[in-house]
Amino acid sequence: MEQLDSWQLIADGTPEQFVDALVREAMEHPAVHHPYLKRLASGDVPDIEGALRDYAFQYTFYGSEFPSYVEGVIGGLKLPRHRASLRENLEEEKGVPGSTDLKTMPHTDMFRLFAGSVGVDEEYERSAKPSTTVLVWRDLFLQKCQSRQEGVGIGGIGIGTELLVPTMYSYMLRCIKSCTSLEPRDYHFFSLHIHCDAQHSADLIDITKEMASDHDVREAIRFGVFSSLNLRKAFWDVMLSRAVSMEHPRG
Repeated sequence: MEQLDSWQLIADGTPEQFVDALVREAMEHPAVHHPYLKRLASGDVPDIEGALRDYAFQYTFYGSEFPSYVEGVIGGLKLPRHRASLRENLEEEKGVPGSTDLKTMPHTDMFRLFAGSVGVDEEYERSAKPSTTVLVWRDLFLQKCQSRQEGVGIGGIGIGTELLVPTMYSYMLRCIKSCTSLEPRDYHFFSLHIHCDAQHSADLIDITKEMASDHDVREAIRFGVFSSLNLRKAFWDVMLSRAVSMEHPRG
């Protein structure tokens, strides 16, 4: 049987066929197995510690807003059970403010723990600045999550993000384990999301299939997925450029 692409299923086919095609295409997108991720995983950059530090600093400007992204998507969902499912995700993200226990620590604090372990301290933050691309990515992704067009937000945060995080973070985890001496607590953010986001994405895909019975919503979902992936790819492109242009550390 011929395998149809998602664009062929916007007006035809079942919601399941459309979403399954979209999942397949998202997993094949250049953002998911980007050369930047592959080169970090193999340590194939001049200064791996500097590249990880740069990543940790830059990614914070996008990642620290994740609760706002989820809140934006929740605000655009019509069904209470869909909103309830994402609120569970949001509560996990927010954790218990101030907690130092990894089971309850806010995920943004977990990432800051990692950032600090690779050298993102106050002095570094004073001397570094966010890239234009990460600021644009943050702002445009938030716009998608808050879109009034039903489907854009769930596409962006579901198939366009949560589905793919375990794969992308696996590259990061491989880099951290093979190229640094960090302790598991330092990189718990990545270990956690590789496992917990698999369930989050499954829940979001179920919601997406329910919403995809409307053809106009299908179009919006697809837009949310690919526009979000293209933004992430643009960020990886810039991060690769920064990583390969670093000088070898002296010593």
